[in-house]
Amino acid sequence: MKYIFILLTLFYSAANSQTNVDSIKVKTAITLAGKRVTAISNDTITRNSDSIELLTKAAARKMKGSNIDTTNNTIITKTQADNFYVKVQTQNPTASLSGGVAQERLASGSALSYTLTWSGGRQNSGTNILATNPLASIVVATVSQSFTQPGAGSSVSGAQSVSVTRNTTTNFTNTVTTTDSKTASATTTFSFYDKRYVGWCASTTPTDAEILAAVYKDNSGGSVSLTQTLAQLGSAAHLFYANTVSINGVTINGFPSTSSFSLNNSRSLTNASGGITTYYVSVSNNAIGSAGTTSLIIN
Repeated sequence: MKYIFILLTLFYSAANSQTNVDSIKVKTAITLAGKRVTAISNDTITRNSDSIELLTKAAARKMKGSNIDTTNNTIITKTQADNFYVKVQTQNPTASLSGGVAQERLASGSALSYTLTWSGGRQNSGTNILATNPLASIVVATVSQSFTQPGAGSSVSGAQSVSVTRNTTTNFTNTVTTTDSKTASATTTFSFYDKRYVGWCASTTPTDAEILAAVYKDNSGGSVSLTQTLAQLGSAAHLFYANTVSINGVTINGFPSTSSFSLNNSRSLTNASGGITTYYVSVSNNAIGSAGTTSLIIN
């Protein structure tokens, strides 16, 4: 009994704050390897298959040399003590969130309304790991969601309305938390971009229409470096590059041509979506030939 008391004391120090669920006699304590020990009472070890609290390896090793009241009244070995380290934990929950979009800069106006689609779920048990504990909360865009508790391996879903300020990148998050405080999160983003344009114009001052009709355009406004081959118009025209940031140099058909361009002329541009912002437009000082292609490198 003296040794059993020592054993119980050691177990209790590692697990006395946990919740009793069911009891296992001390004599079968050695069979607890891989199970969750949650409390000690006078002559029993109590475990909870869903508890987050685990018997630590350090606590198990303290049992080395203690007399365990097993069937054969054996002394626990280091190997057996190591086996008391609980390898089984609970799976994390799952979370998803969708609905965010990337769009071109818009005209000023009131905030935009969107609907996000969310889900939260529990994973099945696996090798040395238990199924996800029940879900305690699902919070989407700071709003706590109502849901019916899913079973292990299942999920719940829903929708949440949000408001997005125009031309302001906005992130929304879905955070799923379990009863044992494990979490999963997912994020969706609303973003706004400016385009950059490369094309031909009739003079050294391209119009908004000529810029918006550029033969090459992408959604990477703000990124300078570009290598592009352009088909010429069939008649001599000026080459332009328009972006929301300034550039350092131009190479045409493999030849440094910065001195042949008027660089970074600042102007306001209204895009196809009605958004207005400042652009820097670089234009060739002379019209370029009418046939073939032109290779352009911007840096």
